[in-house]
Amino acid sequence: MKKHILSSFLAIVLLAGSAVASAAEKTKVEIDAGFPGGNIIVVDAGESVVRLKQDLRDTKGRWFYWSFRVRGAQGKTLEFQFDDKIISYLGPAISKDGGKTWTWLYNKTGNLPYSAVSSAFKYTFGKDDTEVFFSLSPNYTEKDLNAFLEKHKSNPALKIGTLCKTTKGRNAELLRIAGQNPRRGFKVVLTARHHACETMASYALEGIVDTILSDTPDGRWLREHADFLIVPFMDKDGVEDGDQGKNRKPHDHNRDYAKEIHPTVRAFKKQVTEWIDGRPTVLFDMHCPSEKGKTLFFFTEAAELNKKISDNVNRYCSLLEAERKSPLYYKKSHNRIAKNSKNPALVKCNTWFMTLPETIAAMTLEIPYALAADIGATDGVAVTADRARLFGKDMAKALRIFLETQH
Repeated sequence: MKKHILSSFLAIVLLAGSAVASAAEKTKVEIDAGFPGGNIIVVDAGESVVRLKQDLRDTKGRWFYWSFRVRGAQGKTLEFQFDDKIISYLGPAISKDGGKTWTWLYNKTGNLPYSAVSSAFKYTFGKDDTEVFFSLSPNYTEKDLNAFLEKHKSNPALKIGTLCKTTKGRNAELLRIAGQNPRRGFKVVLTARHHACETMASYALEGIVDTILSDTPDGRWLREHADFLIVPFMDKDGVEDGDQGKNRKPHDHNRDYAKEIHPTVRAFKKQVTEWIDGRPTVLFDMHCPSEKGKTLFFFTEAAELNKKISDNVNRYCSLLEAERKSPLYYKKSHNRIAKNSKNPALVKCNTWFMTLPETIAAMTLEIPYALAADIGATDGVAVTADRARLFGKDMAKALRIFLETQH
């Protein structure tokens, strides 16, 4: 009898021990980049400190994009340390719903003081934080574009197609919004993600497209008088793979308008030159600056290169400054003159567009990853997905006025 009781007791202890081991296995912290847009190298993972670095892959020199997922860290406080100052002013962007929505670690409402770009942050995981994403900025990949397009699937004005197959066999999306008078109207080209990691540009692009498709005076006028060609991901492979994209060897997508080694650039140039059909054309190429950038601006061309385009860009930017409703701070005086490469083999999208006789304006927008501020300001406004969309709506409204008053 005693032997039976002892055996039962040992069995209970072993079962309890097994349950504890099983629970420990379930709560083991996992850090990975195995999702669209993921990018991280785990150097060392201790009990409370995790050392990381960005995966540069085929990038020439330093760049700063990173994005990773943590699972099984419920109830823990972890410090994440990089060997480089690549955490932007508001800390990491954080998502707890699989990347559908994002907040900044140091987010506040309205204006806020900003600190220096840093190399480390701490995070305390709640009891329900089974999966948390951390990123340089809110992610935006194919699934986000599909969710956006789903909202407009019943709009007959929007045509969704494929620009081409990428190097890795993915479909590079091509959106068309046909004008009602294509033979008499304007042509407008919208591009984003020539550099894969520049995610905030995609949210601003959403705002532009939202307005064009809307049943508002701006939307109706733009659809009546302009024909739109839109490439959301010029570096589609890089977007999905979580590449830096910038300074890709031997050269990146935005330096490929002479050599055409990237299939999307080659297909884009061919489509655009056939599609313009002699109509006056505007280009917006959407980008983000460095992780330290906090001024929203356009790259423009020197007047001596093309006075007509330069004057038109300045007029558009004056309209945008006057019409801006988004909290994201912008002034025309922020704009910078683009420096053309001295290497004739490295031609940018904006530069190539200026060679087309139909072009009346060509602009490269740089929207900051985390903060938008006046030059020299000691505070700034947090850049969020919704605020970037609002700025895109401002851009669309200014475009309507610009085209409506074009002579």
